[in-house]
Amino acid sequence: MATPRPEHIKAALFDFDGTLADTERFGIELDEEAYAHFGISPTQGEKNSLAGTDGLESIPALFRAHGMDVSAREFFAHRRPSDVIYEEMPLEASPGARELMGRLRAGGTRVAVVSTTQHRLVVTALRRIGLLDLVDLVVGGDDVARHKPDPEPYARALEALGAAAREAVAFEDSPSGVASAQAAGVHTLGYTGSSVPQDLSAADELFSSFELLQL
Repeated sequence: MATPRPEHIKAALFDFDGTLADTERFGIELDEEAYAHFGISPTQGEKNSLAGTDGLESIPALFRAHGMDVSAREFFAHRRPSDVIYEEMPLEASPGARELMGRLRAGGTRVAVVSTTQHRLVVTALRRIGLLDLVDLVVGGDDVARHKPDPEPYARALEALGAAAREAVAFEDSPSGVASAQAAGVHTLGYTGSSVPQDLSAADELFSSFELLQL
């Protein structure tokens, strides 16, 4: 059953990678370097399947499809650290994201970023793309025990903001993120504007551009 959109939004919870910034294409570039080490050539769909996950399950599953037993730890040992994405690569805020966040805050809504990426890297990237001043709270992957699709990241954000799930909306671009937000009871908007398209059919509603979104 779909979760209704609240009439008054007390908390707006944004995923970062692929939602507020189109980082996932850079992550795929780093992944491809590791795939080359292991001598496999995943399909685009397989590459996209890692987006929005911590890799602990998705990476072994990808390699099993290629007849190999490779753990996430082994994979990351042959991949450049993701830090370079957030600290060095040419990131930009998704078009219209700053304006939407500004309107929400002007109306009394509190804004959080809920990500699987490390807290410090999210903060660094938000500062680089000019959104940090609009964010009240960051929940990073190292702030929780269980990552998306578990509801803990969103439940943690709601608790910190003092908001009930029925008073919040979440913005996500991955199936694991949608599942996480919905498991926490939050109305979830699936963002289809990322350069790494994913199946967001489970979201409560879909939108392709922050510039066109009416909230």
